[in-house]
Amino acid sequence: MKIPDYLKEGDTIGITACSCGILDKIDKYKDSISNIKAQGFGILETKNVYTNGVVSSSSKQRAIELNQLVEDDSIKCIAIASGGDFLYDMLPYVDFHSISNHPKWIIGSSDPTSLLFTITTCLNIATMYTPCNMSGFNGKMHPSLYTFFDILKGKTVYQKQYPYCEDPPFSDSFKKKNEWIQINGNVDAKGVLIGGCIECLKDVIGTRFDHTLSFVNQFESVIWYFDVFNMTAESLYLTLLQFKNAGWFDTCSAICIGKVAFKSSYIDLSYKDAIQKAINDIPVIYNMDIGHVKPSFTLINGAMAHVVYNEKEAYLKIEG
Repeated sequence: MKIPDYLKEGDTIGITACSCGILDKIDKYKDSISNIKAQGFGILETKNVYTNGVVSSSSKQRAIELNQLVEDDSIKCIAIASGGDFLYDMLPYVDFHSISNHPKWIIGSSDPTSLLFTITTCLNIATMYTPCNMSGFNGKMHPSLYTFFDILKGKTVYQKQYPYCEDPPFSDSFKKKNEWIQINGNVDAKGVLIGGCIECLKDVIGTRFDHTLSFVNQFESVIWYFDVFNMTAESLYLTLLQFKNAGWFDTCSAICIGKVAFKSSYIDLSYKDAIQKAINDIPVIYNMDIGHVKPSFTLINGAMAHVVYNEKEAYLKIEG
């Protein structure tokens, strides 16, 4: 597994819009950029960042602008500006050979899963699932965001369960008690971390970009994580079954599932029951600090991790 060089003060982060642009949240984005620069980083943006709409530009153009940053040796990290829905349609145009020849951190959250997951599972290059998109570092930053910068700079960090979480989602109101949920007993597992937004992962399975089975079978132990945005409980059950039957969990020692941002069910099925119904032989933590509901952990696809949850401890440590 290739771990790109961690960043140091003075390094430049390239930002490109492989999914949506940022015009609909430009004030938050500009404030976020100020906070990122305050951490000692330079910023270079591609043209499609300052756009609006469901995608920033055509599939080919998004891939071209990504590759410009990949081949620019002055760029030490590439951040995907925002989430969205259609990053997946640019994958046929991505120059994976160039990415393999110029390994550097490629980071993002939500829709960028399609790119991050494919890079890690196809090329064995680590990628980083961030606690928010590039507009989410605005204002007074939550401690989880400072942890992200520590990890980006190569520091080893115990990410412990935060005492409070956001309610409702996207409110920045951290008043709800944060309660993780055990499924199938206590969790104490070490393994290679892999995952992302589950709504995106389901689009990869069975395609030419799906090298998941060969990836997980390289390792004795894999820890999966899933960010669930608005998938119904029924769809979550069936998607987890699909992953299981495809062999994705063959070497899995634990599964970490975040808080569902927008819940729904057609048959009054709870998410806990959906997970337990699909996965009855692997320890699972549900409602973890992962994904769209803040605070959220920083996760590295391809890195060794140690996850623990019992009555005394609750943390995830990335061990490199």
